[in-house]
Amino acid sequence: MPEMRIGVKVADDRGTVTIEIGSTESLASSFALNLDQLTKLIRLLGQARSRMVEGKPKEPLDGKTVETVFDPPWYVQVASIDGSLLAFDHPSYGPLAYAIPRADIARIVHTLTEHLALPAEQPDKPS
Repeated sequence: MPEMRIGVKVADDRGTVTIEIGSTESLASSFALNLDQLTKLIRLLGQARSRMVEGKPKEPLDGKTVETVFDPPWYVQVASIDGSLLAFDHPSYGPLAYAIPRADIARIVHTLTEHLALPAEQPDKPS
């Protein structure tokens, strides 16, 4: 498979994005998308990625650098899976939701309770 080059440029009015895709050996194709179309493309790419990693072992996140979103809109509710549903609006990927089993909720509550026992600080951004 030839090397690919991909470029993304948001319009000055932030109403559209132009995406260029092509091999390093040929001319690139470009197309413009509005926000709804871009969100749909991100969702479809996420679904494709999900199929590609299906069956592969899940790697722990401990010690890894992950993209941090500060203060997104969020929602939590008891889920029908004997757990909870946590949803938030990620600025890069749109609305995301996680069904979290009861045992994991207990671990999260324990960790957050320990956090609340610490002296309150007012950092500008998460570390």
